Amino acid sequence: MRAHAYEGGPRPAKQIATVFARPFESTGMITHICKVDGKSLVRLGLASSCPSVVYLLSGTHQLTLSYRSGRGTASPTIPIRVEAGKTYQVIGTRVAGEGGRDRVATSINTMPQGFALTYKDVYPSYYAGTNRPNARINPEDEK
Repeated sequence: MRAHAYEGGPRPAKQIATVFARPFESTGMITHICKVDGKSLVRLGLASSCPSVVYLLSGTHQLTLSYRSGRGTASPTIPIRVEAGKTYQVIGTRVAGEGGRDRVATSINTMPQGFALTYKDVYPSYYAGTNRPNARINPEDEK
């Protein structure tokens, strides 16, 4: 699921920044982006959820993340400074805590110049061991 976290219609990739959550398969945690600058991105329904990909205008933003694993949940709010035309990956890493209480450390990776986000980057288990065609995620497709 994707969300445009700005006013107005979809814009070309060169005018916005793309932020995506690292998939469960690589972290062992389900990660979503639930708020941007205090505005909720939760979509209500039978399976209420937050997006894994958000599009932002250049500048500094506050992201509220949701991490879930078999051991519990965490919902940190982190600052991020983004530039139009770039893609950023949010990564949560489970850190063993005292008394058996794990914590989550969050880091941000700036993807290499020319990186094109695909559905396989966000949902790798759907493509694992199959011949399903992969496609670039186009921010102009929908809002």
